[in-house]
Amino acid sequence: MPLRSVAVVTGVWLVTVAAASALTWSVISLAGARVGQPSVVAIPTPVESTSSTRNPGTWTGAAGKVTARCTDGEIALVAATPSDGFGVDVKDRGPTQLLLEFERKDAQAETRVRATCVDGSPEFTRD
Repeated sequence: MPLRSVAVVTGVWLVTVAAASALTWSVISLAGARVGQPSVVAIPTPVESTSSTRNPGTWTGAAGKVTARCTDGEIALVAATPSDGFGVDVKDRGPTQLLLEFERKDAQAETRVRATCVDGSPEFTRD
């Protein structure tokens, strides 16, 4: 085989390997960028009633964040966002109370957050 043919085949092979490697690393990079991103549990809020509605209240801790709203003495979950490394499990969605558990993915630690309506506003407690 002539030297020129070997050089052309080698060049095509190198370009193909470089392109395949670049594509592979791009896909891995995109997939890896999403790892560890917090997930959000959003519950659509009901249509506003004509009675009194308070602004949402929020609890924030190391495990994550919970936002709730009180309407006519009933509590509703607006959103629950776990921090990096945590997951969230909604145990009770209301209407008398909210109960959420934030669980650390790499350990047996958990944080329980309870919310009720007090004087028309969400009040949060940590169990």
